[in-house]
Amino acid sequence: MKKFYLYALLGLGLAAGGVYAADKKVAAKPAEAEEEVTIITSDQLTADYKQHFALFEGHVVVTDPQMQLTSEKLTLTFDTNNKIKTIKAEGKVNIRQTDKLAKSDVATYDIDSGKIVLSGKPRVMRGKDMLEGEIITMFRNESRILVHPRARLVVYPEKGGAREQFFGNEK
Repeated sequence: MKKFYLYALLGLGLAAGGVYAADKKVAAKPAEAEEEVTIITSDQLTADYKQHFALFEGHVVVTDPQMQLTSEKLTLTFDTNNKIKTIKAEGKVNIRQTDKLAKSDVATYDIDSGKIVLSGKPRVMRGKDMLEGEIITMFRNESRILVHPRARLVVYPEKGGAREQFFGNEK
């Protein structure tokens, strides 16, 4: 199956930290090259290349060198060349990378526009810092985020933490 760019969803959990996942790369070793692998497991997979979709259902786990995603359902839609257009995770979505965690009921990612939308009680956490609202939209290609309505950002005072990134180190 084609490589899935699934860790692009990782941007969901990283907006507060200002870090975004990059495309997959090949790690070069002196005498050999080793490709990084994304593994998707689920109770069931339905793939229909004529209808241009793949549907993973039940206990979905995406394991990637950059992150881990879990959900109840994961849908990939493809264009006519079988290139992924959109990725949608539904049901108890959790995206984790090191100290960053994003949670929501639904997470969608449009590959071409770089637009990521978290909805259904979305929350992005980094350490104790937390960002939440009814809808969190990240525009990866523009390094921009929109949280509405009821945006709430909780930043704990920590040297070198998110507070300094947002407000500087003035007291």
